[in-house]
Amino acid sequence: MPFLLAALAAAVTAPALPASTRVEVAPGRSLAMTCVGNGPQTVLFDAGGSDWSLVWATILPRLADRARACAYDRAGLGKSDPAPVARTPFAIVEDLHALIKARFTAPVVLVGHSLGGFNVKLYTALYPKDVTGLVLVDPSEERDWDRTRAWAIEKYGANTATKAELSDRSFIAGLMERYRRCATIAQPNGLDPSSLDYRRCSDPPRPALGDQINTERQKVQATAGFQAAQASEVLNSVYGSDESDKAYAQLFRPGMFGSKPLVVLTHLEEPSTDPVDQLGADQGLKLHEETARLSLRGRHLPVSSSGHYIQLDQPDVLLQAIDGVLEQLKKG
Repeated sequence: MPFLLAALAAAVTAPALPASTRVEVAPGRSLAMTCVGNGPQTVLFDAGGSDWSLVWATILPRLADRARACAYDRAGLGKSDPAPVARTPFAIVEDLHALIKARFTAPVVLVGHSLGGFNVKLYTALYPKDVTGLVLVDPSEERDWDRTRAWAIEKYGANTATKAELSDRSFIAGLMERYRRCATIAQPNGLDPSSLDYRRCSDPPRPALGDQINTERQKVQATAGFQAAQASEVLNSVYGSDESDKAYAQLFRPGMFGSKPLVVLTHLEEPSTDPVDQLGADQGLKLHEETARLSLRGRHLPVSSSGHYIQLDQPDVLLQAIDGVLEQLKKG
């Protein structure tokens, strides 16, 4: 009987596959978007790398009674059309700007996870009048070692800091090569979902999203178009290219977001006996603390009992952060 009850509960709580609409952002090219609710504020979500709007399926319905909650698929991901140019952060921001202009009365609250967190941070810097508040969920960070190298050497010593930096660079190089290969082997007919190549080239199933959504995610991730877009985003991301670092250094400075409400969430790693690993965890916290200072009303909130997908592991924490931003906006 307990097993039956658990199965019934899972069936009831598993999110349904949401319906989406298409928004033209360039002649002949559209992005897919899902919206629920009709509140006074619009909250627009951007997923992390290798993800699209479905990853927010458990969050959007829980906001519908107090905000218009929307999530979109970046170009080439989910149900959105592919784009003709490399998926640099700037290109992604320009698509998002076209989407907001086409469908929303700005300003909006932006929520971004991982690479999506950097996207919305960059968007706010380039189009500040479009954004009234932000929540960054374990956001990716630009210039991570330029911003923390001196701190790492002082706290951990030059030897450990150097090992950590070289280890990071080696990891990123391997990651770039993996996604480049994934895009190549997926052409022209996609990947077999039962293959090892598929497992290496796709995000794993997320139990919190339920069978229906995970089945759809597998279907999309196996396609050649998805693999090409995924690779383009990663290869041209803040991790894959440092060509924009000088611009980012000028752009992201303390207080540049004025008094916009801003919350930065960081998942907490378990303490490690390996100093290189522990440095990496502490580095993430330090970078996110600095990002929170982009706003005069910025807050940095470490999140325990969670992995990188805070929206799935600790959804209540994310919802509380969004509610906090909405409450601040009410008060002015």
